[in-house]
Amino acid sequence: MNKIFEPELGQMFFGQSWQELECPEFVVSLLRVLGELLKQKKLVEYDPTSNNGAQYKNNVFEIQAYSWNEDEEQSYNFKWKDVEVSWYKYLGRSTTINKVIDIEHAIQMFCECVDSLKKKGL
Repeated sequence: MNKIFEPELGQMFFGQSWQELECPEFVVSLLRVLGELLKQKKLVEYDPTSNNGAQYKNNVFEIQAYSWNEDEEQSYNFKWKDVEVSWYKYLGRSTTINKVIDIEHAIQMFCECVDSLKKKGL
């Protein structure tokens, strides 16, 4: 079961949003693979799970790196359907999720994201 998340001091002071629950490591791992895939397929210049400003969006999912723009409200870093994942500066650091999902649901999420890239000829 996911634990309630306790934010880092930097998140509280600098206003980076977070979700209610700690994100399971299997979700973090799948998002790392997705970010690397986007980079390898040259859909982004940099992996959007890193601290570099990269972002990607299509009609199935969106993923964006931590934003250093203080004027921008960044509610999440990854969104698929009603699942939102946030992290502080890079994926794996204070990574949170808005709802409990099991591994089967996470794999479905990953497969739908990858399938949406295949439709673009990848």
